[in-house]
Amino acid sequence: MYEVYALKYGERDTTTCQFFYREAKHDPLTLHYFVWLILGGPHPVLVDTGFLEDDARARQIRNYVSPATVVERMGVRAADVPMALISHLHYDHWAGHSLFPSAEHWIQAEEVAFWTGPFAGTPAFRGSANVPALADLVTLNYANKIRFVHGDHEVLPGIRLYRVGGHTAGLQIVTVETQRGTVVLTSDASHFYHNVETRQPVQIITSLPEMLTAFETIHRLAGPQKLIVAGHDPMVADRFKPVADGIIKIA
Repeated sequence: MYEVYALKYGERDTTTCQFFYREAKHDPLTLHYFVWLILGGPHPVLVDTGFLEDDARARQIRNYVSPATVVERMGVRAADVPMALISHLHYDHWAGHSLFPSAEHWIQAEEVAFWTGPFAGTPAFRGSANVPALADLVTLNYANKIRFVHGDHEVLPGIRLYRVGGHTAGLQIVTVETQRGTVVLTSDASHFYHNVETRQPVQIITSLPEMLTAFETIHRLAGPQKLIVAGHDPMVADRFKPVADGIIKIA
């Protein structure tokens, strides 16, 4: 059986009106930034790659630590990670890919098409992009480091990808079978537990119906154990088990 860890590498402060869809309140809101590590299989599996110091400075990220550093705290050398499941191509989930030079990156083909297509550079989407990191998709593809995924897919026995879209064109979530039950790594299909539990979307959307449907998909996949891991919620540390600074054991 697999073990799943949430590895925190930074924080950012915002307000609810800047983040939740059609929210009028200006309450403070803090995002935690994570990558996730799956152990117990034939090799480590990383979910998302975080970002580098340039984005940390530009986007006022507090307490930034390189995602490679937090992975190595788990006894896994960043250079030895062979597989990274990329939920989507926003800067905070993709721009750190160079930290894991041996990884093959599993990305929905629809997601790659969007970020290399006509809408990506528009004001509605440009702010979530790290353009040099997106340009690296071409180089990595020619180096056979990109695995294009088309819809739902089993990565390894007990680890599956589900394309849900909504927040981005090809957003995918990850399920992992553990001793405690099925863990659902939602990434940005549910930034906070508030999203999936109240069905309130976030502000950055490519398809609102897909985003709403994704909430139902998350609940269905989680089953009665409800081992749901929200993508940016500080409450992950409350609902699961912190085992060291910035390291939370999910199951």
